[in-house]
Amino acid sequence: MSKYRVLNDGLWVSNPFSSDSEAAFRYLRDLCAMKVTTDGPYKTLQFSVSGTNHTSNQIIASQDACSTAITLHDYEAFGHLRAGRKLQWRNMLKELRRGILSISHKDVHVLFLQALWQAEAKSKRNSWRREAHADAAEPAFGLEALEELTEVLNKIEDNWTWSYTCGTLIAMAARILSLTNEPDVQTAAVTFLKRARGVTHRWLKEITGAQGRNVLDDTDMAIKSSAEASRQKQRQILLVALVCCSTFNVDESVIDRVFDSARDISLIVECRNLIYMNKPPILTSLPFALRALFDRDQLLVLRLLPRLAECIRTQPEARNGLDEGIRALWDSYTPSTKWMVYNSPYERWYTTRTVEGDGLRGIDIHFNLLGTHGPHVCWLG
Repeated sequence: MSKYRVLNDGLWVSNPFSSDSEAAFRYLRDLCAMKVTTDGPYKTLQFSVSGTNHTSNQIIASQDACSTAITLHDYEAFGHLRAGRKLQWRNMLKELRRGILSISHKDVHVLFLQALWQAEAKSKRNSWRREAHADAAEPAFGLEALEELTEVLNKIEDNWTWSYTCGTLIAMAARILSLTNEPDVQTAAVTFLKRARGVTHRWLKEITGAQGRNVLDDTDMAIKSSAEASRQKQRQILLVALVCCSTFNVDESVIDRVFDSARDISLIVECRNLIYMNKPPILTSLPFALRALFDRDQLLVLRLLPRLAECIRTQPEARNGLDEGIRALWDSYTPSTKWMVYNSPYERWYTTRTVEGDGLRGIDIHFNLLGTHGPHVCWLG
Protein backbone atom coordinates (compact mmCIF):
# COMPACT_ATOMS: atom_id res chain seq x y z
CA MET A 1 0.00 0.00 0.00
CA SER A 2 1.44 3.34 -1.02
CA LYS A 3 -0.82 5.27 1.37
CA TYR A 4 -2.50 4.54 4.69
CA ARG A 5 -6.13 5.60 5.02
CA VAL A 6 -8.72 5.05 7.74
CA LEU A 7 -11.60 5.05 5.28
CA ASN A 8 -11.81 3.77 1.71
CA ASP A 9 -14.92 4.85 -0.25
CA GLY A 10 -16.78 5.38 3.02
CA LEU A 11 -15.84 1.95 4.44
CA TRP A 12 -13.21 0.97 7.00
CA VAL A 13 -10.07 -0.15 5.25
CA SER A 14 -9.14 -3.79 5.54
CA ASN A 15 -6.19 -5.00 7.55
CA PRO A 16 -3.41 -5.87 5.07
CA PHE A 17 -2.09 -8.42 7.59
CA SER A 18 -5.43 -10.04 8.43
CA SER A 19 -4.51 -13.18 6.52
CA ASP A 20 -1.17 -13.54 8.30
CA SER A 21 -1.23 -12.30 11.89
CA GLU A 22 2.24 -13.71 12.53
CA ALA A 23 3.68 -11.59 9.73
CA ALA A 24 1.98 -8.53 11.23
CA PHE A 25 3.44 -9.33 14.64
CA ARG A 26 6.97 -9.69 13.24
CA TYR A 27 6.65 -6.52 11.20
CA LEU A 28 5.44 -4.40 14.11
CA ARG A 29 8.02 -5.87 16.50
CA ASP A 30 10.87 -5.06 14.11
CA LEU A 31 9.45 -1.59 13.53
CA CYS A 32 9.41 -0.82 17.26
CA ALA A 33 12.75 -2.43 18.11
CA MET A 34 15.88 -0.44 18.78
CA LYS A 35 18.65 -0.80 16.23
CA VAL A 36 22.27 -1.80 16.62
CA THR A 37 24.91 -0.09 14.50
CA THR A 38 24.54 -1.35 10.95
CA ASP A 39 28.29 -1.63 10.46
CA GLY A 40 29.14 -2.57 14.04
CA PRO A 41 30.33 -5.87 15.53
CA TYR A 42 26.82 -6.88 16.64
CA LYS A 43 25.02 -6.22 13.35
CA THR A 44 24.28 -9.93 12.77
CA LEU A 45 22.55 -10.10 16.17
CA GLN A 46 19.82 -7.53 15.49
CA PHE A 47 17.24 -10.34 15.75
CA SER A 48 18.32 -10.96 19.36
CA VAL A 49 17.56 -7.32 20.18
CA SER A 50 14.20 -7.28 18.39
CA GLY A 51 12.67 -10.29 20.14
CA THR A 52 12.86 -12.95 22.85
CA ASN A 53 11.76 -16.02 20.91
CA HIS A 54 15.23 -17.16 19.89
CA THR A 55 17.04 -19.84 21.90
CA SER A 56 20.54 -20.13 23.28
CA ASN A 57 21.18 -23.03 20.90
CA GLN A 58 20.38 -20.79 17.93
CA ILE A 59 23.00 -18.31 19.11
CA ILE A 60 25.61 -21.03 19.53
CA ALA A 61 24.79 -22.47 16.10
CA SER A 62 25.28 -19.04 14.47
CA GLN A 63 28.83 -18.49 15.73
CA ASP A 64 30.10 -18.42 12.16
CA ALA A 65 28.46 -14.98 11.85
CA CYS A 66 30.50 -13.58 14.75
CA SER A 67 32.48 -10.45 13.86
CA THR A 68 36.24 -10.57 14.19
CA ALA A 69 36.03 -7.38 16.27
CA ILE A 70 34.56 -9.27 19.25
CA THR A 71 35.16 -12.61 20.93
CA LEU A 72 32.87 -15.62 20.68
CA HIS A 73 32.13 -15.22 24.40
CA ASP A 74 31.01 -11.64 23.77
CA TYR A 75 28.90 -12.76 20.81
CA GLU A 76 27.18 -15.49 22.81
CA ALA A 77 26.58 -13.26 25.84
CA PHE A 78 24.93 -10.62 23.64
CA GLY A 79 22.68 -13.17 21.92
CA HIS A 80 21.76 -15.06 25.09
CA LEU A 81 20.64 -11.99 27.06
CA ARG A 82 17.10 -11.85 25.60
CA ALA A 83 16.71 -15.58 24.89
CA GLY A 84 13.51 -16.10 26.90
CA ARG A 85 11.45 -13.16 28.11
CA LYS A 86 11.27 -14.35 31.75
CA LEU A 87 15.07 -14.66 31.96
CA GLN A 88 16.03 -11.19 30.79
CA TRP A 89 16.51 -9.50 34.17
CA ARG A 90 18.51 -12.43 35.53
CA ASN A 91 20.63 -12.46 32.39
CA MET A 92 21.31 -8.72 32.66
CA LEU A 93 22.38 -9.09 36.28
CA LYS A 94 24.55 -12.07 35.37
CA GLU A 95 26.34 -10.16 32.62
CA LEU A 96 27.06 -7.25 34.94
CA ARG A 97 28.70 -9.69 37.34
CA ARG A 98 30.60 -11.77 34.78
CA GLY A 99 32.08 -8.80 32.98
CA ILE A 100 32.34 -10.69 29.67
CA LEU A 101 29.90 -8.55 27.67
CA SER A 102 31.36 -5.19 26.60
CA ILE A 103 28.78 -3.09 28.44
CA SER A 104 30.60 0.11 27.49
CA HIS A 105 29.63 -0.43 23.84
CA LYS A 106 26.68 1.58 22.49
CA ASP A 107 25.06 -1.50 20.93
CA VAL A 108 25.08 -3.30 24.30
CA HIS A 109 23.42 -0.20 25.75
CA VAL A 110 20.71 -0.58 23.09
CA LEU A 111 20.30 -4.27 23.96
CA PHE A 112 19.80 -3.53 27.66
CA LEU A 113 17.34 -0.70 26.96
CA GLN A 114 15.22 -2.93 24.72
CA ALA A 115 15.11 -5.59 27.44
CA LEU A 116 14.24 -3.02 30.11
CA TRP A 117 11.54 -1.13 28.25
CA GLN A 118 9.78 -3.69 26.08
CA ALA A 119 6.54 -4.69 27.84
CA GLU A 120 6.25 -8.21 26.38
CA ALA A 121 3.30 -10.56 27.04
CA LYS A 122 0.79 -9.76 29.78
CA SER A 123 0.73 -11.69 33.02
CA LYS A 124 -1.48 -14.76 33.27
CA ARG A 125 -3.01 -13.22 36.38
CA ASN A 126 -3.69 -10.06 34.33
CA SER A 127 -1.45 -8.07 36.66
CA TRP A 128 -0.26 -4.64 35.48
CA ARG A 129 3.30 -5.98 35.70
CA ARG A 130 4.24 -8.01 32.66
CA GLU A 131 5.79 -11.46 33.05
CA ALA A 132 9.09 -10.29 31.60
CA HIS A 133 9.55 -7.87 34.51
CA ALA A 134 8.26 -9.95 37.42
CA ASP A 135 11.77 -10.49 38.79
CA ALA A 136 12.49 -6.76 39.05
CA ALA A 137 9.36 -6.31 41.18
CA GLU A 138 10.58 -8.84 43.76
CA PRO A 139 12.08 -7.03 46.80
CA ALA A 140 15.03 -9.41 47.24
CA PHE A 141 15.95 -9.29 43.56
CA GLY A 142 15.56 -5.51 43.41
CA LEU A 143 17.90 -4.95 46.35
CA GLU A 144 20.43 -7.43 45.00
CA ALA A 145 20.34 -5.81 41.56
CA LEU A 146 20.86 -2.32 43.02
CA GLU A 147 23.82 -3.58 45.06
CA GLU A 148 25.35 -4.92 41.85
CA LEU A 149 24.68 -1.64 40.04
CA THR A 150 26.47 0.18 42.84
CA GLU A 151 29.45 -2.18 42.59
CA VAL A 152 29.78 -1.56 38.86
CA LEU A 153 29.45 2.21 39.37
CA ASN A 154 32.23 2.08 41.96
CA LYS A 155 34.50 0.43 39.38
CA ILE A 156 33.86 2.94 36.59
CA GLU A 157 33.42 6.22 38.49
CA ASP A 158 36.93 7.46 37.67
CA ASN A 159 36.69 6.84 33.92
CA TRP A 160 34.19 8.77 31.82
CA THR A 161 34.81 6.56 28.78
CA TRP A 162 32.29 4.22 30.45
CA SER A 163 29.48 6.71 29.84
CA TYR A 164 27.21 4.25 28.03
CA THR A 165 27.69 1.80 30.89
CA CYS A 166 26.61 4.44 33.37
CA GLY A 167 23.58 5.21 31.21
CA THR A 168 22.65 1.52 31.28
CA LEU A 169 22.98 1.34 35.07
CA ILE A 170 20.80 4.45 35.48
CA ALA A 171 18.13 3.03 33.16
CA MET A 172 18.08 -0.22 35.17
CA ALA A 173 17.72 1.62 38.49
CA ALA A 174 14.95 3.85 37.12
CA ARG A 175 13.11 0.81 35.76
CA ILE A 176 13.32 -1.00 39.10
CA LEU A 177 11.99 2.15 40.77
CA SER A 178 8.98 2.11 38.42
CA LEU A 179 8.23 -1.58 39.06
CA THR A 180 8.47 -1.85 42.83
CA ASN A 181 6.23 -0.75 45.68
CA GLU A 182 8.71 -1.73 48.38
CA PRO A 183 10.00 1.30 50.34
CA ASP A 184 13.45 -0.24 50.89
CA VAL A 185 13.93 -0.91 47.20
CA GLN A 186 12.67 2.55 46.28
CA THR A 187 15.09 4.17 48.72
CA ALA A 188 18.01 2.14 47.37
CA ALA A 189 17.10 3.07 43.77
CA VAL A 190 16.83 6.79 44.60
CA THR A 191 20.16 6.67 46.43
CA PHE A 192 21.79 5.04 43.43
CA LEU A 193 20.37 7.59 40.97
CA LYS A 194 21.66 10.49 43.07
CA ARG A 195 25.07 8.85 43.33
CA ALA A 196 25.20 8.30 39.56
CA ARG A 197 24.22 11.93 39.02
CA GLY A 198 27.17 13.06 41.11
CA VAL A 199 29.55 10.82 39.17
CA THR A 200 28.40 12.00 35.75
CA HIS A 201 28.43 15.65 36.85
CA ARG A 202 32.03 15.24 37.92
CA TRP A 203 32.81 13.69 34.52
CA LEU A 204 31.35 16.77 32.85
CA LYS A 205 33.60 19.01 34.90
CA GLU A 206 36.63 16.93 33.92
CA ILE A 207 35.84 16.96 30.20
CA THR A 208 34.81 20.60 29.90
CA GLY A 209 37.24 22.07 32.45
CA ALA A 210 40.25 24.10 31.31
CA GLN A 211 42.56 21.42 32.65
CA GLY A 212 40.29 18.53 31.66
CA ARG A 213 41.60 15.62 29.69
CA ASN A 214 40.76 15.39 26.03
CA VAL A 215 38.36 12.73 24.85
CA LEU A 216 41.08 11.36 22.61
CA ASP A 217 44.40 10.13 23.88
CA ASP A 218 47.71 11.28 22.39
CA THR A 219 47.91 8.42 19.94
CA ASP A 220 44.46 9.09 18.54
CA MET A 221 45.22 12.80 18.32
CA ALA A 222 48.23 12.05 16.16
CA ILE A 223 46.22 10.18 13.58
CA LYS A 224 42.97 12.14 13.60
CA SER A 225 42.32 15.60 12.31
CA SER A 226 41.57 18.39 14.77
CA ALA A 227 38.04 18.59 13.35
CA GLU A 228 37.44 14.91 14.06
CA ALA A 229 38.91 15.28 17.54
CA SER A 230 36.61 18.23 18.21
CA ARG A 231 33.59 16.29 16.93
CA GLN A 232 34.37 13.35 19.19
CA LYS A 233 34.79 15.61 22.20
CA GLN A 234 31.46 17.27 21.48
CA ARG A 235 29.78 13.87 21.27
CA GLN A 236 31.35 12.79 24.54
CA ILE A 237 30.13 15.94 26.31
CA LEU A 238 26.67 15.47 24.79
CA LEU A 239 26.58 11.83 25.91
CA VAL A 240 27.64 12.52 29.50
CA ALA A 241 25.24 15.49 29.84
CA LEU A 242 22.34 13.35 28.56
CA VAL A 243 23.26 10.48 30.89
CA CYS A 244 23.44 12.92 33.81
CA CYS A 245 19.97 14.32 33.03
CA SER A 246 18.56 10.80 32.67
CA THR A 247 18.81 10.40 36.47
CA PHE A 248 15.70 12.60 36.67
CA ASN A 249 13.76 10.45 34.19
CA VAL A 250 11.57 8.55 36.64
CA ASP A 251 7.84 8.14 37.10
CA GLU A 252 5.92 11.26 38.10
CA SER A 253 4.91 9.69 41.41
CA VAL A 254 8.51 9.53 42.64
CA ILE A 255 10.14 12.46 40.88
CA ASP A 256 10.10 14.55 44.07
CA ARG A 257 12.46 11.99 45.61
CA VAL A 258 15.12 12.50 42.95
CA PHE A 259 14.72 16.24 42.46
CA ASP A 260 15.97 18.89 44.90
CA SER A 261 15.00 22.38 43.76
CA ALA A 262 18.10 24.47 44.48
CA ARG A 263 20.96 22.08 43.82
CA ASP A 264 19.37 20.21 40.93
CA ILE A 265 18.13 23.28 39.07
CA SER A 266 21.75 24.44 38.90
CA LEU A 267 22.79 21.07 37.48
CA ILE A 268 19.90 20.97 35.00
CA VAL A 269 20.72 24.47 33.74
CA GLU A 270 24.36 23.50 33.24
CA CYS A 271 23.52 20.24 31.46
CA ARG A 272 20.81 21.80 29.29
CA ASN A 273 23.27 24.35 28.00
CA LEU A 274 25.95 21.73 27.30
CA ILE A 275 23.41 19.61 25.44
CA TYR A 276 22.36 22.58 23.32
CA MET A 277 25.94 23.65 22.54
CA ASN A 278 27.18 20.18 21.64
CA LYS A 279 24.29 18.65 19.71
CA PRO A 280 24.99 18.32 15.97
CA PRO A 281 22.98 20.36 13.45
CA ILE A 282 21.66 17.11 11.96
CA LEU A 283 20.47 14.76 14.71
CA THR A 284 20.29 11.78 12.36
CA SER A 285 24.08 11.85 12.26
CA LEU A 286 24.11 10.57 15.85
CA PRO A 287 24.36 6.83 16.59
CA PHE A 288 21.02 5.26 17.41
CA ALA A 289 21.88 4.86 21.10
CA LEU A 290 22.84 8.51 21.50
CA ARG A 291 19.83 9.72 19.52
CA ALA A 292 17.53 7.65 21.74
CA LEU A 293 19.02 9.33 24.80
CA PHE A 294 18.56 12.74 23.18
CA ASP A 295 14.92 12.10 22.23
CA ARG A 296 14.05 10.89 25.74
CA ASP A 297 15.76 13.94 27.19
CA GLN A 298 13.56 16.25 25.11
CA LEU A 299 10.46 14.57 26.54
CA LEU A 300 11.92 14.77 30.04
CA VAL A 301 12.55 18.51 29.92
CA LEU A 302 8.99 19.13 28.72
CA ARG A 303 7.77 17.10 31.68
CA LEU A 304 10.01 19.00 34.10
CA LEU A 305 9.17 22.48 32.78
CA PRO A 306 6.09 23.15 35.00
CA ARG A 307 7.97 21.91 38.07
CA LEU A 308 11.05 24.01 37.31
CA ALA A 309 8.94 27.10 36.62
CA GLU A 310 7.02 26.71 39.88
CA CYS A 311 10.21 26.26 41.89
CA ILE A 312 11.82 29.34 40.36
CA ARG A 313 8.68 31.38 40.95
CA THR A 314 8.14 30.42 44.60
CA GLN A 315 11.51 29.42 46.07
CA PRO A 316 14.44 31.84 46.47
CA GLU A 317 16.89 28.94 46.72
CA ALA A 318 15.67 27.71 43.32
CA ARG A 319 16.42 31.13 41.79
CA ASN A 320 19.85 30.89 43.37
CA GLY A 321 20.21 27.51 41.67
CA LEU A 322 19.46 29.16 38.35
CA ASP A 323 22.17 31.73 39.06
CA GLU A 324 24.65 28.98 39.95
CA GLY A 325 23.85 27.14 36.73
CA ILE A 326 24.61 30.28 34.69
CA ARG A 327 27.77 30.89 36.73
CA ALA A 328 28.96 27.38 35.83
CA LEU A 329 28.92 28.57 32.20
CA TRP A 330 30.19 32.11 32.85
CA ASP A 331 32.63 32.59 35.71
CA SER A 332 32.22 36.38 36.01
CA TYR A 333 28.43 36.33 36.02
CA THR A 334 27.01 38.56 38.80
CA PRO A 335 23.25 39.21 38.74
CA SER A 336 21.86 42.52 39.94
CA THR A 337 18.15 41.71 39.80
CA LYS A 338 16.03 38.65 40.38
CA TRP A 339 14.90 36.50 37.51
CA MET A 340 11.70 37.48 35.70
CA VAL A 341 9.59 35.20 33.52
CA TYR A 342 8.01 36.20 30.21
CA ASN A 343 4.27 35.95 29.74
CA SER A 344 2.58 33.13 27.83
CA PRO A 345 3.36 31.72 25.30
CA TYR A 346 7.01 32.48 26.12
CA GLU A 347 6.96 31.29 29.73
CA ARG A 348 9.98 29.06 29.17
CA TRP A 349 12.13 32.22 28.87
CA TYR A 350 13.61 33.92 31.95
CA THR A 351 15.53 37.17 32.06
CA THR A 352 17.78 39.08 34.47
CA ARG A 353 20.49 41.75 34.28
CA THR A 354 24.09 41.66 35.43
CA VAL A 355 25.51 44.17 37.94
CA GLU A 356 26.85 47.52 36.76
CA GLY A 357 29.80 49.52 38.12
CA ASP A 358 33.60 49.82 37.98
CA GLY A 359 33.36 50.66 34.31
CA LEU A 360 31.23 47.60 33.56
CA ARG A 361 28.00 47.90 31.67
CA GLY A 362 25.01 45.81 32.70
CA ILE A 363 24.01 43.03 30.33
CA ASP A 364 20.54 41.55 29.87
CA ILE A 365 20.59 37.76 30.24
CA HIS A 366 17.89 35.59 28.68
CA PHE A 367 17.64 31.91 29.52
CA ASN A 368 15.46 29.24 27.90
CA LEU A 369 14.49 26.45 30.33
CA LEU A 370 13.77 24.10 27.44
CA GLY A 371 16.74 24.90 25.25
CA THR A 372 15.11 23.10 22.30
CA HIS A 373 14.18 26.06 20.10
CA GLY A 374 16.32 29.13 19.60
CA PRO A 375 19.37 30.02 21.70
CA HIS A 376 19.55 28.43 25.15
CA VAL A 377 21.40 31.31 26.82
CA CYS A 378 21.94 34.72 25.28
CA TRP A 379 23.07 38.06 26.58
CA LEU A 380 22.42 41.50 25.13
CA GLY A 381 24.19 44.74 25.96
